[in-house]
Amino acid sequence: MGENRSWIAILCLMGLGLVVIWGNSGDEWRQAEAKTKYKTVSVQEGDTLYRISRTHGVDVEQIAQLNDVEDPSLIQVGQKLRIPSPEKTKPQTEETDAVPAMARGKSLGEFTLTAYTSGPESTGKTPADPAYGVTSSGAPVTEGYTIAVDPDVIPIGSLVYIEGIGYRVAQDTGKAIQGKRIDVYMTDVNEARQFGVKKGVTVELVQ
Repeated sequence: MGENRSWIAILCLMGLGLVVIWGNSGDEWRQAEAKTKYKTVSVQEGDTLYRISRTHGVDVEQIAQLNDVEDPSLIQVGQKLRIPSPEKTKPQTEETDAVPAMARGKSLGEFTLTAYTSGPESTGKTPADPAYGVTSSGAPVTEGYTIAVDPDVIPIGSLVYIEGIGYRVAQDTGKAIQGKRIDVYMTDVNEARQFGVKKGVTVELVQ
């Protein structure tokens, strides 16, 4: 009788072990599934993690976490990076320069916003470059004023109103800025990185 009880106890413990293993396997399977929602890119000459994040419309932190990158400045040419699939999220920012919609302009729809600087992390240029700090329109970049756009969507020189940002002028362009994308100029690289990627932002053409 005592021997039967011992076997029952052993079988119960084995059953619990299987439940734990199966539960852990389920968690690992879900984690693996989540990690498959990405694409792989190869780091090119002149690339920075910040530039790659802007090109693909995701946050620097997301790429760094997915690839276990502790120092974003140490990525190597030829290195393979997993880029997470961007999720459409409405920016949770307080609107500035708020004015009634009737006083603004024609809606251009929803855009994806990123931020950039004059430095090599965004433009590949240094202060020694004659074109440093100069927009494609020839005007100097100005924080709180300059944005980069796709001129086929927003003509250069246009005044626009951006939800949560305020009024800006389309002065610049960029290789990664195509379609309904806008790059907001900032002087500080850390602020530009913290700005991240904002999707579903309403933009209006004022003039």
